[in-house]
Order: sequence, then C-alpha cells, then structure tokens
Amino acid sequence: MSKKEQEQVGKFIEQYLFNREEIALIIFLVDIRHNPTENDRLMYNYIISSGLPCLILANKADKIAITKVQDAVLNLQKQINPIGDVPTFPFSSERKIYQEDVWELLEKYIIQ
Repeated sequence: MSKKEQEQVGKFIEQYLFNREEIALIIFLVDIRHNPTENDRLMYNYIISSGLPCLILANKADKIAITKVQDAVLNLQKQINPIGDVPTFPFSSERKIYQEDVWELLEKYIIQ
C-alpha cells in the first residue's frame, strides 16, 4: 500500500472510530504466531486513542502448541499493550477453542 493510500485509510479509520456512536466494543484481531507488525501497532494506537472499550484476540491459536499459547498471548500483550489494561485472549475460529472467556466478555457488552 502506498503512503498516500495509508494516509487515506488512516483518515477513514479515525473518522469511523471517532464518529460512530453505535460502537460498543472494538475487537482487535492479531495473529498469535507473529510479532505485531508496524500496521498492528498503528491500528492499536487508533483504537486506544478512540477511548472506546476494546479487546485483543490473538487468532490462530490452534496453529501453535497448546503449551505455548499462554506465552504467545503474554508476548503479544507485552509488545502491543505493555501496561495490560486491554484484555487479550487466545482464539481459534477454525477449531472453536478458547472461546468461553471471549464470549463471557462479549455478553457483557451485548446485554447492555
């Protein structure tokens, strides 16, 4: 993506996040298998600056060993949200594992 396209996308994201009153929760998806990219960090900064509640889903958790999932989540959280004030959960949409904690949190926002 060119610099000009990145600027246009950034403006669109800012307008959307700051002007949509219907947003109850932002779900930020990242790949658990990789360190956050510069684009991941940029998106996280947009989300945080919006002041809206959010959670981080470390997707594709089924692609790594079960014994490494929690360490991978902690590593992602340390890199993206070092103060730990944004809930970070492992997730697998393909194998439908690690979903209970996520649904528990989502229900709090749905019921409101």
